[in-house]
Amino acid sequence: MKKKQKTLVAIAVGVILVVLALVFSGMLSDDAADPATSDEMNDVNIVIYADEEEVANESFEVEDDTTLMEIMEDNFEMIVSDEGFVEAIEGYEQDPDEGLYWIFEANDEMVEESAEDFVPEDGDIVIWNLMAF
Repeated sequence: MKKKQKTLVAIAVGVILVVLALVFSGMLSDDAADPATSDEMNDVNIVIYADEEEVANESFEVEDDTTLMEIMEDNFEMIVSDEGFVEAIEGYEQDPDEGLYWIFEANDEMVEESAEDFVPEDGDIVIWNLMAF
């Protein structure tokens, strides 16, 4: 082979090796470049109490950016006010005259944001309770 041909073959082999290295390292993968297409899922347990009895106790596998309200509306019968307040779950309604309101906590701690904003993490246990205040 002539020197020019050897140089072209060496360059072609080098390019092929670089492309293979990028493919195997995942750098050419669309998923690696775009974290929004992540397939991460969270396991979230929802427990609902009303009238001092357990109404539901279910686990759900949800995408890691799913809000609590999305989980609830997708899996339970809900009535939500225009302002985003939960008024009823599974037919159990809050009663302002009696001071009964729906509240929720995650992992035995009060949550200081709305169900529309709260995004449960993997392994969270969310408890809804119809309580008197």
